[in-house]
Amino acid sequence: MGKVDFRSHTVELTVEAEKAYAFIVDLNNLRKLMPEQIINWNSTEDSCEFDIKGMAHITLLRSECIPDKLVRMVSGPDTPLELEIRGIIEKVSVNRSSASIELTADLSPMLQLMVSGPLQNLVNIMADKLKSQI
Repeated sequence: MGKVDFRSHTVELTVEAEKAYAFIVDLNNLRKLMPEQIINWNSTEDSCEFDIKGMAHITLLRSECIPDKLVRMVSGPDTPLELEIRGIIEKVSVNRSSASIELTADLSPMLQLMVSGPLQNLVNIMADKLKSQI
């Protein structure tokens, strides 16, 4: 197993960093950033769980927050993969910010070949949907 990192492109947001952070820190909002392959969604402000259609059940727990800059989520103990997702926010000006999504997964070489494309696509979808949601 080895850690593999995926980073979305950076999206420009027409809201201040505080508003972007408030959206990302509430894991109920994470559902709005997910692709259609995500089913059986259940969430609270600090955790969420869902199924990836035809694949795995994932639990994410909010683990670290730096106001207006970072929200870090890690996989729960019942998740088959060790995952970390980070929402990274940067203040650009008074009413503008930028954001990106990073994902780190602990993957075997074979699994890495199978899921690298879909995981890169996932972080890009999440970033694009973040821009359209706030």
